[in-house]
Amino acid sequence: MTQDGSTEAAEAATLLGREFAGAVVNFHETVGKLMGLRASERKCLDTLMRLGPVTAGTVAEHTGLTSGAVTGLVDRLERAGYARRTRDPDDRRRVVIELVPHERLNAFQAAVFGPFGAEMGATTAGYDEVELRAILDWIRKATDVLIANTARVSAMKGLK
Repeated sequence: MTQDGSTEAAEAATLLGREFAGAVVNFHETVGKLMGLRASERKCLDTLMRLGPVTAGTVAEHTGLTSGAVTGLVDRLERAGYARRTRDPDDRRRVVIELVPHERLNAFQAAVFGPFGAEMGATTAGYDEVELRAILDWIRKATDVLIANTARVSAMKGLK
């Protein structure tokens, strides 16, 4: 350990990052269960909400799943009535995945994420602009680390 305690601080940051990532996964797993979905399916819905209609390849890029896994995921979303496959209006050879209008889903999302967003807003309200920039910088970098490591781990062979 260095005299300034930087090793200790780095270890604490790593543990906090792991706890944060676990809390995010657990939150989305819980939300997904209430929707009859797995966390990966729930996050796919979130991807479609953010990006609009996209190809299965784009879903794979944003989720770290293989194209085969995305096919199964989209099949499950279609059966649940949340998404559908349609032809790309700009290239009829391509298929895009899009959300299906769903009033109950919209109401559920509002009930779950309205209070969540309000609490996150209240949390950030206690920081000044410089602190918020540092926090946002950390979140951006941590997100980039998660995305890169999802791609790295997706390419690995499993234990089975």
